[in-house]
Order: sequence, then C-alpha cells, then structure tokens
Amino acid sequence: MSLTDLERHVYAYYVAHDAEQFSAAPRFYPHGELVLIFADKIQVATRKFGRQASGKANAVAAVLVDKLIAAGAYSTKQNDFGGSMHQFQEAAYKAFLKAEQAADPIISEASSAGPDFWADAFAKLTAS
Repeated sequence: MSLTDLERHVYAYYVAHDAEQFSAAPRFYPHGELVLIFADKIQVATRKFGRQASGKANAVAAVLVDKLIAAGAYSTKQNDFGGSMHQFQEAAYKAFLKAEQAADPIISEASSAGPDFWADAFAKLTAS
C-alpha cells in the first residue's frame, strides 16, 4: 500500500516524535489489534494538526505495523487456527525507529528546517 503525501507526513511525524515512547506488554497480538493500537497513538499524536491529518491514522498504522513485522519488531507465531499472532520485540523496535528516522527524507527535512516545519507542512497539505 502506498501512502499519499499527507499520510507520509503523518507517518514521519509519528516516527520522529511519539513512536519512541511506545512500549507493549509481552503478549501476542493479532494484526488487526496492532493496527488499532497504533492508529489510536498516531491519531492522538497528530490531532493538533487537524482532522484531515489525524484522520489518516488508520492507513498509516496499517503500513507501520506491516513494516514493524517485516523488521522483526514484532515476532510472528502461527496459531492453531490458521492465523498469526505478533509479539513486541523492544530491541528490534528501537533499531527500526533509529533506521527509519535516519532514512526518512521528511524527517531529515524537518530536522534542518526548524521548529515550524511540521505545523507549516500540515497546514499546506490540509489546505482546502
């Protein structure tokens, strides 16, 4: 799934700021529950930028969860009923965040642009 420009900014903002504070209980979660958990976190983190930005939380969360699973930040176990469950791996999660923060061009731009970057970017992207 590819993200729109607004969704890429929402993703970058969450990864650059609030994602570092995330932690999860060491139990197994189904994919759908992980998407809901991250969508809630992303929506709360971006609501200061308005409804259009925070309304993209579900799409961004789905992409983020898939990337986290692919990176090993959530281990995967097949259950007896044919589905898969995922368990949080803190060290891999921190490594994933560090790599994403270093590689994301929007985060790099924000770092060099100054403190008003995010507010200005979201205002421009959500102008009707």
